Amino acid sequence: MSPTVLSFWGKGGVGKTTLTFSLSLELALRGKKTIYLTTDPTPPLPYWGSKDCDWREYKAKCGDNLELYLMSEKIVRELWIKKFGEEVYEVASSIFPVEREVIDYVAGAPGIADEFLMYFVQNLCRNETADYIVWDTTAAGGSIRLIRLEKEFYEHLGQASKMYLKIKGTLEKIRRGKKDPAELIDSWRKIAEEVLSFLSSSSHKAYIVSIPDYYGLQVTSSIYEELTMNKINVEKVILNMVFGEEVQKECKEIGNMAREQKKYIQEFFKKFEGKADICMVNYYFEELQKESHILEEIGKRIIESCIGGLQ
Repeated sequence: MSPTVLSFWGKGGVGKTTLTFSLSLELALRGKKTIYLTTDPTPPLPYWGSKDCDWREYKAKCGDNLELYLMSEKIVRELWIKKFGEEVYEVASSIFPVEREVIDYVAGAPGIADEFLMYFVQNLCRNETADYIVWDTTAAGGSIRLIRLEKEFYEHLGQASKMYLKIKGTLEKIRRGKKDPAELIDSWRKIAEEVLSFLSSSSHKAYIVSIPDYYGLQVTSSIYEELTMNKINVEKVILNMVFGEEVQKECKEIGNMAREQKKYIQEFFKKFEGKADICMVNYYFEELQKESHILEEIGKRIIESCIGGLQ
């Protein structure tokens, strides 16, 4: 049985990494085989260092139930080149007089890393035996649009271009045993289709994380539109760092901020009424509680209030 992928979307600074890592820890503690994948450029390494983890390059095994994937930009770039670099060179050199440097140029293009991560997660889901893959995204939804546009570009590539590539590809195969560029482009189209199909499948559950403020509401609305436009169902909108009564008692200056949050919490409920349920996770002062206790509380809260139980 394939894992269930739980993806968390949102702008930077809303606490996605802490939420997703806490959730992964709690799932593992409850006996669920869990893979935690993050592309956060500044992941919570102190949290990880406190765990009994055996690191191998960008992967780590932590106990019996938890695996970590730290997918830095450098790692993603290297994996992309390994998987698609030669194919890109084959196609590009069939059309333009380019050198092999084109591989590095394309690997560093905006959106390529996010697109590859979607492909990477899909393959994890296909090949792993975990119960859950918790995916801490850095993307705000725009990369899905890139995949859709890429697929449409491959589909609508002019017949003349296709014929040119086909003829040139046949000659190259005869002359040097190279791959047919038209076949490579068709394989990319199929990959784009498969990724979009996976993201809109029942194996994938998407959540949007925000904080209750004006900018958070605007970004969350934009991400929601992008996901649903591509037939990706948003399970819930998670409002993070909500100032609860306990925190307000400990720090009275937070009272004004809490009142401002309350106004935007109401705006969130109004905006997403009939579209997506909303759950809230309180803000915790690290000075008031142990770090491990905070992670445990957050993990439990997400499972009980935001995910709605375990399979």
